Amino acid sequence: MNSTLSVSQLTDRIKYTLEEGFSSISVSGEISNFKHHSSGHRYFTLKDSGAQISCTMWRSRTLNFRPTDGMKVIIRGRITVYPPRGNYQIDCISMLPQGQGDLFMAFEALKEKLENDGFFDRERKRPLPRFPLNIGVATSPTGAAVRDIFSTLERRFPAANIYFRPVIVQGDEAAPDIVRAINELNRQNIDLIIIGRGGGSLEDLWAFNTEEVANAIFNSEKPVISAVGHETDFTISDFVADIRAATPTAAAELASPFTTSDLLKGLETIQEKMKNSASLRIEDVKEKLDEINSPAISRRLEDKINIPSQRIDDLHSMLNRNISLTLEKKRNKLENLDSLCRNLYPLRPLENGFAILKSSNIIIGKNQSLADYKNVDIYRQNETAHVEVKKISKNKV
Repeated sequence: MNSTLSVSQLTDRIKYTLEEGFSSISVSGEISNFKHHSSGHRYFTLKDSGAQISCTMWRSRTLNFRPTDGMKVIIRGRITVYPPRGNYQIDCISMLPQGQGDLFMAFEALKEKLENDGFFDRERKRPLPRFPLNIGVATSPTGAAVRDIFSTLERRFPAANIYFRPVIVQGDEAAPDIVRAINELNRQNIDLIIIGRGGGSLEDLWAFNTEEVANAIFNSEKPVISAVGHETDFTISDFVADIRAATPTAAAELASPFTTSDLLKGLETIQEKMKNSASLRIEDVKEKLDEINSPAISRRLEDKINIPSQRIDDLHSMLNRNISLTLEKKRNKLENLDSLCRNLYPLRPLENGFAILKSSNIIIGKNQSLADYKNVDIYRQNETAHVEVKKISKNKV
Protein backbone atom coordinates (compact mmCIF):
# COMPACT_ATOMS: atom_id res chain seq x y z
CA MET A 1 0.00 0.00 0.00
CA ASN A 2 1.38 3.42 -0.99
CA SER A 3 2.17 5.85 1.83
CA THR A 4 -0.01 8.92 2.12
CA LEU A 5 1.63 12.22 1.16
CA SER A 6 0.99 15.57 2.72
CA VAL A 7 -0.02 18.44 0.46
CA SER A 8 3.42 20.00 0.90
CA GLN A 9 5.19 16.74 0.03
CA LEU A 10 3.08 16.28 -3.08
CA THR A 11 3.66 19.89 -4.12
CA ASP A 12 7.42 19.50 -3.60
CA ARG A 13 7.45 16.42 -5.86
CA ILE A 14 5.47 18.23 -8.56
CA LYS A 15 7.76 21.26 -8.23
CA TYR A 16 10.89 19.13 -8.58
CA THR A 17 9.50 17.23 -11.59
CA LEU A 18 8.41 20.38 -13.44
CA GLU A 19 11.54 22.39 -12.71
CA GLU A 20 13.82 19.53 -13.74
CA GLY A 21 11.85 18.78 -16.89
CA PHE A 22 11.36 22.39 -18.02
CA SER A 23 14.53 24.12 -16.79
CA SER A 24 15.01 26.13 -20.01
CA ILE A 25 12.13 26.99 -22.33
CA SER A 26 11.25 29.63 -24.92
CA VAL A 27 7.54 30.47 -25.28
CA SER A 28 5.62 32.93 -27.46
CA GLY A 29 2.24 34.37 -26.63
CA GLU A 30 0.18 37.46 -25.83
CA ILE A 31 0.47 39.43 -22.58
CA SER A 32 -2.62 40.03 -20.46
CA ASN A 33 -3.22 41.31 -16.91
CA PHE A 34 0.28 42.84 -16.78
CA LYS A 35 1.11 44.29 -13.36
CA HIS A 36 4.34 46.10 -12.45
CA HIS A 37 4.29 45.80 -8.65
CA SER A 38 5.69 48.55 -6.39
CA SER A 39 8.36 46.03 -5.36
CA GLY A 40 9.71 46.13 -8.91
CA HIS A 41 8.56 42.62 -9.81
CA ARG A 42 6.28 42.03 -12.84
CA TYR A 43 3.34 39.63 -12.90
CA PHE A 44 1.32 38.78 -16.00
CA THR A 45 -0.43 36.05 -17.96
CA LEU A 46 0.86 34.68 -21.27
CA LYS A 47 -1.91 33.31 -23.49
CA ASP A 48 -2.88 32.17 -26.97
CA SER A 49 -6.19 31.05 -28.44
CA GLY A 50 -6.13 27.73 -26.57
CA ALA A 51 -4.46 28.22 -23.18
CA GLN A 52 -2.83 30.57 -20.72
CA ILE A 53 -0.09 30.42 -18.06
CA SER A 54 0.96 32.70 -15.21
CA CYS A 55 4.35 34.38 -15.42
CA THR A 56 6.66 36.26 -13.06
CA MET A 57 9.65 38.42 -13.92
CA TRP A 58 11.70 39.58 -10.93
CA ARG A 59 12.97 43.13 -10.71
CA SER A 60 16.57 41.92 -11.16
CA ARG A 61 15.72 40.89 -14.75
CA THR A 62 16.45 43.64 -17.29
CA LEU A 63 13.86 44.85 -19.82
CA ASN A 64 14.61 47.30 -22.65
CA PHE A 65 10.96 47.98 -23.49
CA ARG A 66 7.65 48.52 -21.67
CA PRO A 67 5.33 45.47 -21.86
CA THR A 68 1.61 46.16 -22.26
CA ASP A 69 -1.54 44.04 -22.42
CA GLY A 70 -2.11 42.61 -25.89
CA MET A 71 1.60 42.72 -26.85
CA LYS A 72 2.97 39.56 -28.47
CA VAL A 73 6.29 38.54 -26.97
CA ILE A 74 8.83 35.75 -26.79
CA ILE A 75 9.98 34.87 -23.28
CA ARG A 76 12.82 32.66 -22.11
CA GLY A 77 12.76 31.07 -18.68
CA ARG A 78 11.88 27.97 -16.69
CA ILE A 79 8.80 26.35 -15.19
CA THR A 80 8.50 26.68 -11.42
CA VAL A 81 5.82 26.14 -8.78
CA TYR A 82 4.57 28.63 -6.18
CA PRO A 83 3.79 26.28 -3.24
CA PRO A 84 1.54 28.57 -1.15
CA ARG A 85 -1.07 28.52 -3.94
CA GLY A 86 -0.11 25.30 -5.67
CA ASN A 87 0.23 27.16 -9.01
CA TYR A 88 2.78 26.44 -11.69
CA GLN A 89 4.19 29.43 -13.57
CA ILE A 90 7.02 30.61 -15.81
CA ASP A 91 9.98 32.28 -14.14
CA CYS A 92 10.95 34.69 -16.96
CA ILE A 93 14.65 35.34 -17.50
CA SER A 94 14.26 37.53 -20.59
CA MET A 95 11.49 38.96 -22.78
CA LEU A 96 11.46 40.36 -26.31
CA PRO A 97 8.72 41.66 -28.57
CA GLN A 98 7.96 39.02 -31.19
CA GLY A 99 10.04 39.61 -34.33
CA GLN A 100 13.30 40.34 -32.50
CA GLY A 101 14.05 36.70 -31.80
CA ASP A 102 16.76 36.26 -34.47
CA LEU A 103 18.59 39.40 -33.41
CA PHE A 104 18.39 38.37 -29.79
CA MET A 105 19.87 34.96 -30.57
CA ALA A 106 22.74 36.65 -32.47
CA PHE A 107 23.24 39.02 -29.52
CA GLU A 108 23.38 36.14 -27.03
CA ALA A 109 25.78 34.14 -29.22
CA LEU A 110 28.25 37.04 -29.57
CA LYS A 111 27.91 37.89 -25.87
CA GLU A 112 28.78 34.31 -24.90
CA LYS A 113 31.76 34.22 -27.31
CA LEU A 114 33.24 37.50 -26.07
CA GLU A 115 32.67 36.56 -22.45
CA ASN A 116 34.58 33.30 -22.98
CA ASP A 117 37.39 35.30 -24.65
CA GLY A 118 37.76 37.51 -21.56
CA PHE A 119 36.32 40.71 -23.06
CA PHE A 120 34.09 41.28 -20.02
CA ASP A 121 36.62 40.40 -17.28
CA ARG A 122 36.59 42.85 -14.38
CA GLU A 123 40.37 42.57 -14.02
CA ARG A 124 40.93 44.36 -17.35
CA LYS A 125 38.53 47.21 -16.57
CA ARG A 126 40.43 50.46 -16.02
CA PRO A 127 39.45 53.14 -13.50
CA LEU A 128 38.55 56.57 -14.86
CA PRO A 129 41.01 59.42 -14.23
CA ARG A 130 39.92 61.66 -11.37
CA PHE A 131 40.52 64.91 -13.26
CA PRO A 132 40.11 64.27 -17.00
CA LEU A 133 40.98 67.59 -18.61
CA ASN A 134 40.59 66.21 -22.15
CA ILE A 135 37.50 64.13 -22.96
CA GLY A 136 36.76 62.44 -26.29
CA VAL A 137 33.10 62.12 -27.32
CA ALA A 138 31.88 59.93 -30.19
CA THR A 139 28.15 60.16 -30.89
CA SER A 140 25.68 61.49 -33.42
CA PRO A 141 25.95 65.25 -34.01
CA THR A 142 22.15 65.48 -33.82
CA GLY A 143 19.72 64.31 -31.18
CA ALA A 144 19.46 64.56 -27.42
CA ALA A 145 22.55 62.46 -26.56
CA VAL A 146 25.14 64.99 -27.75
CA ARG A 147 23.23 67.88 -26.13
CA ASP A 148 22.99 66.02 -22.83
CA ILE A 149 26.71 65.17 -22.78
CA PHE A 150 27.87 68.69 -23.67
CA SER A 151 25.50 70.48 -21.29
CA THR A 152 26.35 68.18 -18.38
CA LEU A 153 30.11 68.55 -18.86
CA GLU A 154 29.74 72.33 -19.15
CA ARG A 155 27.73 72.44 -15.94
CA ARG A 156 29.85 70.05 -13.87
CA PHE A 157 33.37 70.54 -15.25
CA PRO A 158 33.68 73.53 -17.62
CA ALA A 159 37.51 73.32 -17.51
CA ALA A 160 37.48 70.13 -19.60
CA ASN A 161 38.40 70.22 -23.29
CA ILE A 162 36.00 68.17 -25.42
CA TYR A 163 37.25 66.43 -28.56
CA PHE A 164 34.05 65.72 -30.46
CA ARG A 165 34.07 63.13 -33.24
CA PRO A 166 30.61 62.94 -34.89
CA VAL A 167 29.68 59.38 -35.86
CA ILE A 168 26.94 57.48 -37.66
CA VAL A 169 25.05 55.53 -34.98
CA GLN A 170 22.54 53.55 -37.05
CA GLY A 171 22.60 51.58 -40.28
CA ASP A 172 25.19 49.57 -42.22
CA GLU A 173 27.85 52.30 -42.04
CA ALA A 174 27.49 52.87 -38.32
CA ALA A 175 29.76 50.13 -36.92
CA PRO A 176 32.79 50.91 -39.18
CA ASP A 177 32.42 54.63 -38.43
CA ILE A 178 32.32 54.00 -34.67
CA VAL A 179 35.51 51.89 -34.97
CA ARG A 180 37.25 54.69 -36.89
CA ALA A 181 36.14 57.25 -34.30
CA ILE A 182 37.55 55.21 -31.39
CA ASN A 183 40.87 54.77 -33.21
CA GLU A 184 41.07 58.47 -34.11
CA LEU A 185 40.33 59.60 -30.56
CA ASN A 186 43.03 57.24 -29.24
CA ARG A 187 45.56 59.19 -31.30
CA GLN A 188 44.55 62.44 -29.57
CA ASN A 189 45.90 63.68 -26.25
CA ILE A 190 42.79 62.73 -24.27
CA ASP A 191 42.11 61.08 -20.92
CA LEU A 192 38.98 59.06 -21.69
CA ILE A 193 36.39 58.38 -24.40
CA ILE A 194 32.58 58.48 -24.25
CA ILE A 195 30.72 56.57 -26.96
CA GLY A 196 26.95 56.29 -27.23
CA ARG A 197 23.60 57.34 -28.61
CA GLY A 198 19.98 57.73 -27.53
CA GLY A 199 17.55 54.88 -27.05
CA GLY A 200 15.84 52.76 -29.67
CA SER A 201 14.86 49.25 -30.64
CA LEU A 202 17.26 46.32 -30.74
CA GLU A 203 17.72 46.94 -34.47
CA ASP A 204 18.41 50.65 -33.89
CA LEU A 205 21.17 49.86 -31.38
CA TRP A 206 22.68 47.01 -33.39
CA ALA A 207 25.87 48.86 -34.42
CA PHE A 208 26.91 48.71 -30.76
CA ASN A 209 26.29 44.93 -30.71
CA THR A 210 28.89 44.10 -33.38
CA GLU A 211 32.19 42.29 -32.88
CA GLU A 212 34.19 44.98 -34.70
CA VAL A 213 33.03 47.68 -32.27
CA ALA A 214 33.68 45.33 -29.34
CA ASN A 215 37.26 44.78 -30.58
CA ALA A 216 37.84 48.55 -30.96
CA ILE A 217 36.70 49.18 -27.37
CA PHE A 218 38.72 46.21 -26.07
CA ASN A 219 41.91 47.45 -27.78
CA SER A 220 41.43 51.13 -26.87
CA GLU A 221 44.41 52.62 -25.03
CA LYS A 222 42.09 55.11 -23.33
CA PRO A 223 39.35 54.16 -20.83
CA VAL A 224 35.93 53.96 -22.52
CA ILE A 225 32.50 54.86 -21.10
CA SER A 226 29.62 53.27 -23.01
CA ALA A 227 26.31 55.17 -22.91
CA VAL A 228 24.00 53.49 -25.38
CA GLY A 229 20.24 53.91 -25.18
CA HIS A 230 18.21 54.31 -22.03
CA GLU A 231 18.72 52.84 -18.57
CA THR A 232 17.09 49.51 -19.51
CA ASP A 233 19.05 49.08 -22.77
CA PHE A 234 22.11 46.82 -22.71
CA THR A 235 24.51 46.33 -25.61
CA ILE A 236 27.75 44.42 -26.21
CA SER A 237 29.56 47.78 -26.00
CA ASP A 238 28.29 48.19 -22.44
CA PHE A 239 29.78 44.86 -21.37
CA VAL A 240 33.20 45.49 -23.02
CA ALA A 241 33.63 49.13 -21.97
CA ASP A 242 35.49 50.02 -18.80
CA ILE A 243 32.29 51.58 -17.43
CA ARG A 244 28.67 51.39 -18.61
CA ALA A 245 26.55 54.51 -18.13
CA ALA A 246 22.77 54.23 -17.99
CA THR A 247 22.30 57.33 -20.17
CA PRO A 248 24.47 59.87 -22.05
CA THR A 249 23.91 62.34 -19.20
CA ALA A 250 25.13 59.74 -16.71
CA ALA A 251 28.24 59.18 -18.87
CA ALA A 252 29.13 62.88 -18.67
CA GLU A 253 28.60 62.80 -14.92
CA LEU A 254 30.91 59.79 -14.57
CA ALA A 255 33.57 61.66 -16.57
CA SER A 256 33.34 64.70 -14.26
CA PRO A 257 35.60 64.92 -11.16
CA PHE A 258 34.15 64.63 -7.69
CA THR A 259 34.09 67.58 -5.31
CA THR A 260 33.54 67.65 -1.56
CA SER A 261 30.00 68.78 -2.22
CA ASP A 262 29.49 65.85 -4.61
CA LEU A 263 30.75 63.46 -1.94
CA LEU A 264 28.35 64.77 0.70
CA LYS A 265 25.47 64.66 -1.77
CA GLY A 266 26.53 61.16 -2.72
CA LEU A 267 26.28 60.04 0.90
CA GLU A 268 22.78 61.49 1.08
CA THR A 269 21.88 59.69 -2.14
CA ILE A 270 23.24 56.40 -0.77
CA GLN A 271 21.20 56.90 2.37
CA GLU A 272 18.06 57.49 0.33
CA LYS A 273 18.75 54.47 -1.88
CA MET A 274 19.27 52.31 1.20
CA LYS A 275 15.92 53.43 2.57
CA ASN A 276 14.21 52.80 -0.77
CA SER A 277 15.91 49.43 -1.13
CA ALA A 278 14.86 48.45 2.36
CA SER A 279 11.29 49.54 1.62
CA LEU A 280 11.24 47.41 -1.53
CA ARG A 281 12.59 44.48 0.45
CA ILE A 282 9.82 44.91 3.00
CA GLU A 283 7.22 44.84 0.23
CA ASP A 284 8.78 41.67 -1.17
CA VAL A 285 8.73 39.94 2.21
CA LYS A 286 5.16 41.04 2.85
CA GLU A 287 4.07 39.53 -0.47
CA LYS A 288 5.70 36.18 0.33
CA LEU A 289 4.28 36.20 3.85
CA ASP A 290 0.87 37.63 2.97
CA GLU A 291 -0.87 35.10 5.26
CA ILE A 292 1.33 35.93 8.22
CA ASN A 293 0.59 38.96 10.38
CA SER A 294 3.27 39.13 13.03
CA PRO A 295 4.10 42.49 14.69
CA ALA A 296 7.49 41.07 15.74
CA ILE A 297 8.52 40.61 12.09
CA SER A 298 7.58 44.20 11.27
CA ARG A 299 9.64 45.49 14.20
CA ARG A 300 12.71 43.51 13.14
CA LEU A 301 12.43 44.78 9.56
CA GLU A 302 12.10 48.38 10.78
CA ASP A 303 15.29 47.91 12.83
CA LYS A 304 17.09 46.80 9.65
CA ILE A 305 16.12 50.14 8.11
CA ASN A 306 16.67 52.45 11.07
CA ILE A 307 20.02 51.10 12.33
CA PRO A 308 21.85 51.48 8.95
CA SER A 309 20.22 54.90 8.53
CA GLN A 310 21.58 55.99 11.92
CA ARG A 311 25.01 54.66 10.93
CA ILE A 312 24.86 56.76 7.73
CA ASP A 313 24.09 59.86 9.83
CA ASP A 314 27.07 59.09 12.10
CA LEU A 315 29.40 58.69 9.13
CA HIS A 316 28.07 61.95 7.64
CA SER A 317 28.87 63.83 10.87
CA MET A 318 32.28 62.16 11.14
CA LEU A 319 33.14 63.16 7.57
CA ASN A 320 32.25 66.80 8.24
CA ARG A 321 34.45 66.82 11.37
CA ASN A 322 37.39 65.25 9.53
CA ILE A 323 37.12 67.76 6.71
CA SER A 324 37.11 70.68 9.19
CA LEU A 325 40.13 69.29 11.09
CA THR A 326 42.07 68.74 7.87
CA LEU A 327 41.39 72.28 6.66
CA GLU A 328 42.45 73.72 10.04
CA LYS A 329 45.75 71.78 9.99
CA LYS A 330 46.48 72.95 6.44
CA ARG A 331 45.68 76.57 7.41
CA ASN A 332 48.06 76.43 10.44
CA LYS A 333 50.83 74.92 8.33
CA LEU A 334 50.40 77.66 5.72
CA GLU A 335 50.58 80.38 8.39
CA ASN A 336 53.80 78.83 9.81
CA LEU A 337 55.36 78.72 6.35
CA ASP A 338 54.38 82.35 5.77
CA SER A 339 56.03 83.40 9.04
CA LEU A 340 59.18 81.43 8.20
CA CYS A 341 59.40 83.00 4.75
CA ARG A 342 59.07 86.48 6.25
CA ASN A 343 61.91 85.78 8.73
CA LEU A 344 64.15 84.50 5.94
CA TYR A 345 63.55 87.55 3.73
CA PRO A 346 67.04 88.93 2.91
CA LEU A 347 66.06 92.56 3.54
CA ARG A 348 64.28 91.84 6.81
CA PRO A 349 67.20 93.24 8.94
CA LEU A 350 66.67 96.65 7.32
CA GLU A 351 63.23 96.77 8.96
CA ASN A 352 64.98 96.53 12.36
CA GLY A 353 67.31 99.47 11.66
CA PHE A 354 70.31 97.66 10.22
CA ALA A 355 72.06 98.84 7.05
CA ILE A 356 73.89 97.40 4.04
CA LEU A 357 77.27 98.80 2.99
CA LYS A 358 78.18 98.86 -0.68
CA SER A 359 81.00 100.23 -2.78
CA SER A 360 80.62 100.47 -6.55
CA ASN A 361 77.35 98.56 -6.06
CA ILE A 362 79.21 95.62 -4.46
CA ILE A 363 78.28 94.59 -0.90
CA ILE A 364 81.12 95.00 1.60
CA GLY A 365 81.39 91.76 3.60
CA LYS A 366 81.86 91.59 7.37
CA ASN A 367 85.50 90.49 7.03
CA GLN A 368 86.45 93.32 4.68
CA SER A 369 87.94 96.51 6.12
CA LEU A 370 86.43 99.90 5.29
CA ALA A 371 90.00 101.13 4.94
CA ASP A 372 90.07 99.50 1.51
CA TYR A 373 87.39 101.85 0.21
CA LYS A 374 87.34 105.60 -0.41
CA ASN A 375 83.59 106.00 -0.97
CA VAL A 376 80.86 103.89 0.68
CA ASP A 377 77.08 103.79 0.10
CA ILE A 378 75.00 103.12 3.21
CA TYR A 379 71.61 101.56 2.41
CA ARG A 380 68.83 101.68 5.01
CA GLN A 381 65.17 100.72 4.61
CA ASN A 382 63.96 104.13 3.43
CA GLU A 383 67.16 106.07 2.61
CA THR A 384 70.68 105.79 1.20
CA ALA A 385 73.75 107.80 2.30
CA HIS A 386 76.86 108.35 0.15
CA VAL A 387 79.90 108.90 2.43
CA GLU A 388 83.63 109.40 2.00
CA VAL A 389 85.86 107.28 4.25
CA LYS A 390 88.41 109.52 5.97
CA LYS A 391 89.31 107.76 9.18
CA ILE A 392 89.01 104.15 10.36
CA SER A 393 88.94 103.13 14.03
CA LYS A 394 89.02 99.57 15.30
CA ASN A 395 86.16 98.59 17.62
CA LYS A 396 87.05 97.03 20.93
CA VAL A 397 85.42 93.64 21.33
